[in-house]
Order: sequence, then structure tokens, then C-alpha cells
Amino acid sequence: MSDLTVDDLPEALRPAIEKYRDEAAETRRIPAELLDQLRSAGAFRLTTPRELGGFELPLASVLDVLDRLGRIDGPVAWVVWNLNWGFSAAILPESGMRRIGPDALIANSGQPGRLVADGPGYRLSGRWKIVSGIESADWVALLSIVFDGDQPRMTPAGPDVRICWVPRADVTVLDTWQVTGMRGTNSNTVVAEDVPVPADLVVPFTVTPHIDRPAYRVPLIHLVFPGCAAVLLGMAQAAVDEVAALAAGKVGMDGAPLTGQPRLQAAVGRATAQVGAARLLLLDAARELDRTATAGREATDAQRGLLRGAISFAAESSREVLRTMYEAGSSDPLYESSRLGRIVRDGQAAAQHANLSAAHYELAGRTRLGLPPNALFV
Repeated sequence: MSDLTVDDLPEALRPAIEKYRDEAAETRRIPAELLDQLRSAGAFRLTTPRELGGFELPLASVLDVLDRLGRIDGPVAWVVWNLNWGFSAAILPESGMRRIGPDALIANSGQPGRLVADGPGYRLSGRWKIVSGIESADWVALLSIVFDGDQPRMTPAGPDVRICWVPRADVTVLDTWQVTGMRGTNSNTVVAEDVPVPADLVVPFTVTPHIDRPAYRVPLIHLVFPGCAAVLLGMAQAAVDEVAALAAGKVGMDGAPLTGQPRLQAAVGRATAQVGAARLLLLDAARELDRTATAGREATDAQRGLLRGAISFAAESSREVLRTMYEAGSSDPLYESSRLGRIVRDGQAAAQHANLSAAHYELAGRTRLGLPPNALFV
């Protein structure tokens, strides 16, 4: 790992990200040169244990880094989020981690496949859409449900859900990412057909980490889920910044600077408040989980639900900010060369992710009211 601190990381990587982001959009993947610089800087080691050369950051710090990367380029930050599975070392058996290695880039998907027992191991089949960064990955972590015959195996909490780590070479990647936004994320479809998976590369989703330190006591779903919200907030902030820069150099039809228009002033002021409020809520909910983990306590459903609601609020706020900044940009975002146009297209595409769905407000409300979450994972 480089000698960069986490605080240094986004700005240190800015020149490389800005240099290659247009190429990433054109080729629909992170260029090899940029990927190498991200790896050497430690961008994919945010959650990796310290003894393996990682930063081992608390959740709120991870989200802060992703937010700041998202302000530079959403697609790059998105791939950094989806490939930051260094915490695998805290939940896999040591023999499993030896198979993977500490430097592997691990893409992931939460759409469940089918897992069946096969002697001491398993066999995995399924189709997972929108696996971001898959062409940059060495391995892929895929959600699955254990089946006994034609029926899913049940536990007291519901279906037996597992995570399987599979070499990238053992799955088929279909080139399905023909899109207008977030093109550089290479979010293609992964297909597994009866792929053998050793038992030490399969863990239940409810696994207890064997590294008992605060960074890994945070519920596993929250090590995975909220990063996309931080990236999206970074993109929304970038849209506000871009409008401010555009306004400083343009005049209206009356010849007066756009910065003097009360309508634009109000739009930028409101958008700044919206992004700031959503960011503070997301980070505060994450810090609450961090504090609970540091104290050695188990997170409550209400604490978990608060973060899920904050994720949905981040998406809702970002959508509105992106829309109003597009309008404020007048004709500028219509052009392919427009940075604002790219940010808005990428941001609106990112906001479609299932993790960011407004449907999660229901879970947040139920847990706040003291009701059962009514969900497989909280």
C-alpha cells in the first residue's frame, strides 16, 4: 500500500481519474492504467484489515472517502465501492482467504443464485445482473440461496442465504452494459453454471466475523449497502459545483451575470442545503453504528433502520438536486461535451440502484415504531 493517508486519497487520485474518465465512458470500463493507480494508492483497501496492509476504516470514514471520490467522478467511485470487499478477510476462514489473496479485487452482487451441496463443497448456478466493475475484478462474491432439491433450505430466520466467492475466470460475463449513464462502471451480467465452490469460500450472510474489531462488528449488510448512497451524494455535490462554475462565466439574455439572478441563487442555495442535510444524516447514522461497534454492543433494529432510511433519503435528495441543477444549467447539459450533462446522466442512472430504493423507507419506519423489520436483512 502507498504512504497516502485516507484524507489524501481522493485529491491524490484526482489527476488520474480526470485524465481517464472520458476513456472509461467510451470503453465502458476502468482503463488499466487508472485501475493500477487506484490499486497502488490503496483505494480498494478501505475495509481491508490492517495486518494485510489495509486502512480498516470505520463505516463513516469509508462513506466519506466514497463521497469525495464521487465528486471527482461517479463511475470510478462506484467501482471503488463495489470492489471494496477487503472485509472478506474478517469473515472467511483463513484457508479461504489464502485461496483469494489479500490483494484481490472482488466484485459483488446481491441478486440470489442457487447453491446446492456437493460432497464437502457446493455447486453454484445463477445469473446476476449489473455486477459493477466485473471486468476489473479478480474474484466475484455472489449471493445465493441453498436448495435441497427443488426447495430452498429454510432456517428460523428464513431461507438459508450464503455468500460465495468465485474466481472471475470461473464465471461467464455477458456484455449487457449498453447504457447512457454510468457507462464506465462496466456493470455487466455474470452467469454461473454449476460452478464448484469449496466450503471455505462459502459463508452464511449472518456470519460472525472472526476478527473481533469495531470495523467488522458493524452488520455485514451495512458494510456493503450504503456506499452507493455516498457516491451518489458526491455526484449531486459535483452537479452543484459545476453549476456554480458555469454561472460565474456566463451572462443571461439581459447581459447580466447569471450569478446575480435570484432564481439561480435560490436553486443553488436549496441544492446545497439538500445535499448537505442528506450527507449529514447518512454519516450520522453510520457513526451511530460505529460507536455501537466500538462499545462492543450489538446494533439495534432501530439503528440499522435509521441507516436504511438515510440511504433512501440520500437518493431522494440527490435526484431532486440533479434535476434542478440540470434545469439551472440551461442549454449546457444538452451537449455531449458538457461535464454537467455527464454528471446528471450518471447520477440519475446511479439512483436507480435497488439499494437506494424508496421502498426501504418502510423498513426504516417499522423499526422506528418498534415493529419487526419484516425483511430478511436489516
